[in-house]
Amino acid sequence: MNFQANEFYKEPWFGIVLTLIFFPAGIFVLYHFGPWQKKTKLILATCLSIACIAVWGIAGSMPQSSNPGVGKTWLTTDNPKAIKPVTADNKMQLTVTHDGQVQLHGSTNLPTGMKLNATVSQDETVVGDDLTVNNGHFKSHALKVSGKPLKPGTYSVHLTQAAWSKQPAAVTKRLGEAGQHLRGKEVTKHHIDVRRDVTYTP
Repeated sequence: MNFQANEFYKEPWFGIVLTLIFFPAGIFVLYHFGPWQKKTKLILATCLSIACIAVWGIAGSMPQSSNPGVGKTWLTTDNPKAIKPVTADNKMQLTVTHDGQVQLHGSTNLPTGMKLNATVSQDETVVGDDLTVNNGHFKSHALKVSGKPLKPGTYSVHLTQAAWSKQPAAVTKRLGEAGQHLRGKEVTKHHIDVRRDVTYTP
């Protein structure tokens, strides 16, 4: 976090603020405790008022300060290089190819190159595959049990990811070395963790 303190006391507005605070106090002290006659006090008060108006006018006509923080805040936390978090959004379906093979297809907003793992199960049937995101999509190889395609039905799909140490540099640059920029209901402890029931018919 980058804090930058501005020298606000050098700015024109700071003098105006001090004037607004101390000028009324000075008039009060002048009238109640000053040794002069009432007429003299009135003249002095008028002169002070004119001087204050002149100061305000000069300050208002001055060019804007070159101090980068003026007009913003005294302490600023602006960071133009801050990485915007990614709220994981994955959609999955089981599809059948023209030759009868069953594949897991998905769309995602995860970066290209991210390595995922998918486990597809139903009762005692469990198959899995390693996936790689490519331009917002991922696809498994043919899912088979004993050399045969999955039977039609409803399957539980568990989508996870490879360890962060095994992710490409472009992925960790976008999501963080340990996934600190990942957000959403599909994320557990900075890791992708999605469970869905997916049904398919031939």
